[in-house]
Amino acid sequence: MDTVLMQWLAAVGWTAFSWALAGLFVLNGAAAVLFVMRGNRDLVQRWTTWWLAANLLLVAVGVGVPTITTVTRLAITAARAVAPNALWAQQQTPD
Repeated sequence: MDTVLMQWLAAVGWTAFSWALAGLFVLNGAAAVLFVMRGNRDLVQRWTTWWLAANLLLVAVGVGVPTITTVTRLAITAARAVAPNALWAQQQTPD
């Protein structure tokens, strides 16, 4: 069971990073294209706060979720190392 959990945590971390990176590319690409097409400085001043907030949120998700899943995987590995073998063997046997 813990192997499945470890694989799932790794997949969640990688998926969160991938989606956050894609979101950063889309958000910043759209902002650059919009600014180049419009050429309006007023547009930049009006939307900078929202653009920055979205970037910070995407970076937090892209770094935070993989960090949390990696720390969780390390904690499971450490618990496996210090827990009695009988406890893990008991959970591994099919009923």
